[in-house]
Amino acid sequence: MKKLVLHALVTMIVVNGTAQTTLENLGTKVNSSYSEARPTISADGKTLYFIVEGNPKNTMYKDDKEAQDVWFSTLDETGNWTQAQQAPAPINSLRNNAVFWVSPDGNRILIRGAFENGKYVGRGLSLCNKTESGWSAPQRLKIKGYNTLSLDEYSGAFMANDGKTLLFYLSEERNSFINDLYVSTLEENDEWTMPKSLGADINTYDYDEISPFLAADGVTMYFSSDRPGGLGDYDIWMTKRLDNSWTKW
Repeated sequence: MKKLVLHALVTMIVVNGTAQTTLENLGTKVNSSYSEARPTISADGKTLYFIVEGNPKNTMYKDDKEAQDVWFSTLDETGNWTQAQQAPAPINSLRNNAVFWVSPDGNRILIRGAFENGKYVGRGLSLCNKTESGWSAPQRLKIKGYNTLSLDEYSGAFMANDGKTLLFYLSEERNSFINDLYVSTLEENDEWTMPKSLGADINTYDYDEISPFLAADGVTMYFSSDRPGGLGDYDIWMTKRLDNSWTKW
């Protein structure tokens, strides 16, 4: 499985429109002897969700020593991250779990897998809503053609702040590790359009495009790729959408 594993999680903080360039290890309360990956932070910067791989406490560890569970840490009143905790079910129920997106108000999260009333029914994406007693049972997003298109080994998604646009990374080639980026939009009947490729400006034939992130302006997109021109293996790339076609960047 091709994946971007972060042994030292890094948070980029934007203050007055200027990115903080100093990289800081988040410390031993977040990082461990296991692999930490895919940090997803809430809009207020106070809750950090991430993947821990291979921890014996993980849900499916007995079946797979590399199983991934979602863990989280919160920022305390002194500005320090609290001891990481394993997220409860239903967030963790699969062999490889993930939080892909947190809504701006922190009350919804997008997770890996298609669930119906909390029961796993196959590949896809689901939303959980925060309630007084915790997270609700995940409910799958009805995405046209998703199971036909997404045949890869490793895929994921990101939802725009408006809650009406999804960006995917997936492959239409069975068991492939080489992904492309796609977009889907919410229709009036609560179904999502068939994912559409973001086009040749973004997607390359022989290289992997993953982990899209759409900024609050709805135009600026960041993603990771091992395409030529980078500084190492996978680098972060940035582009701006030129129109509403989602194919011109």
